[in-house]
Amino acid sequence: MSLKSSLWRYLGLLAVAALAVGVMAGPASAKKLSAKQRAAVRTQLRKEIKKNPKAISRKSFVKRASLVDFTLPVTIKLRGASAANNPNQANLDLGASLGKRTLNLGGSLAAQIQFHDSYDGGALGNVDLKILPSASKTLSSTSLPLLWNTQVSDPATNWNSSLIGAPNEGCGDFVGDTNVGFPNVPGAPGVPFYPDLATAVTHGTPNGFLPEIPGVDGLDKMAASAVPGNNNNVGGNPTPFPSGAVTDPSTRASYAPGYKDAVLRTGALKLAVAPVGAATNAGAEGTQNITIGQSGGQANLFGNIPGKAYGIDVTVSLSTQINSILRSVAPDAYPLISGGPYPGAAFGCRQAWTGTVQNYIPGVKLKGSLHISPAITASGLRIAKASLSSLGDPAHVALAACLSPQAPFAADSSDPSAAVPTTTAHTLDTTTTRPIDELNARPAPTDTCDSVQSPQVRGAAFNGIANPTDPAYTTASDGSKVSVSGDISVQDIEADIMIGDVN
Repeated sequence: MSLKSSLWRYLGLLAVAALAVGVMAGPASAKKLSAKQRAAVRTQLRKEIKKNPKAISRKSFVKRASLVDFTLPVTIKLRGASAANNPNQANLDLGASLGKRTLNLGGSLAAQIQFHDSYDGGALGNVDLKILPSASKTLSSTSLPLLWNTQVSDPATNWNSSLIGAPNEGCGDFVGDTNVGFPNVPGAPGVPFYPDLATAVTHGTPNGFLPEIPGVDGLDKMAASAVPGNNNNVGGNPTPFPSGAVTDPSTRASYAPGYKDAVLRTGALKLAVAPVGAATNAGAEGTQNITIGQSGGQANLFGNIPGKAYGIDVTVSLSTQINSILRSVAPDAYPLISGGPYPGAAFGCRQAWTGTVQNYIPGVKLKGSLHISPAITASGLRIAKASLSSLGDPAHVALAACLSPQAPFAADSSDPSAAVPTTTAHTLDTTTTRPIDELNARPAPTDTCDSVQSPQVRGAAFNGIANPTDPAYTTASDGSKVSVSGDISVQDIEADIMIGDVN
């Protein structure tokens, strides 16, 4: 064998040995880094990713991040939520009786991308995604309409028909921010109030009239809008109810229910990531206890997760306080008597808030894709876009809503306990304080269901729902809450993955 051949063989063996040593020494050297050195590398990685978000797509960056178990704080911000064609949508199937509903979503969630050493069994680019409970980062939804009555928006109905004994009871003309008068009653510029009940019963001369202003309760304030966070937006579907056309027995006219016909709906929901731990009854009485797990899962920065046909696999559990909104339709007639409280009939066609019921939506499984897409946005630095939808079967949930009115939907006036005026002028009284401010809405109450009632609700003779005491009842439940079961699935979520803590 020539000297030249021996030299090439020696150099080849040397190269193989060097590669072998390098393979074995690479992870070992990383493991030998001190805590201080590892912290220094993490600091350098944070600076690098902030300076150039595209760095996360480099395998060299991912390798260094994996070797020091680098954690990157991110914000998952839903994209396009404020647009009329908001793509972020979840579907709720409430069964044959109530049918299917759509919730449009917006908002953001706090999360962390956690890199792990691929030598510990993971594939290059695989990261853990941990979704965190946060008081400041939550999702919001549109209002969820549940029950309906076609009398509400039937254009043939009048808001005052209950008070005058007319057959066309409903709220079809309850719109606008000015006085709607007293339809079908000549010479009555508003709601009459009387000196006493006897005068009212005999249709005597009223003391005067009060204006009726629909304001925030007007049907014109409700919208078939997919923009979340507004209590009057009930989703993009203008016909959310499963019922077909309904025939009015008095007029024989057919009228199909639309979004304005909701008489029981939720306010816009605020959905937070549920904390890890036990949740009693998931907010629905009579159902089994559940235990909330950590929200999050896995993603791959370079494509699909090995062995799966998608690049994101996460499970999310959410918590929300649900307030119901009730609309009064065709109340029992009772006149306004000077000096007395405003009766329930005075709030016909108006809405009322209920107190809250704690609800949980556990174990929503999602799959999707992740695309590195660095950009400067109005919210900050984006490193990626994500598209998500349900993985496997829909999540089975039990939801509870309150039926006990707490306060008007309209805000308090300067005197929420105001009594019916006593003026003797047979004219429209526009100066006396009434108990509500018709032109401004009240925020959703924070008290629990059936725990407290406002002065207006108490004045209308409602003081809550008592526990049953008659031994004929076989339940101790007072009936103030109702539970429904359903299946929830996510049709589409489009999100930006933002670096750091952004609004």
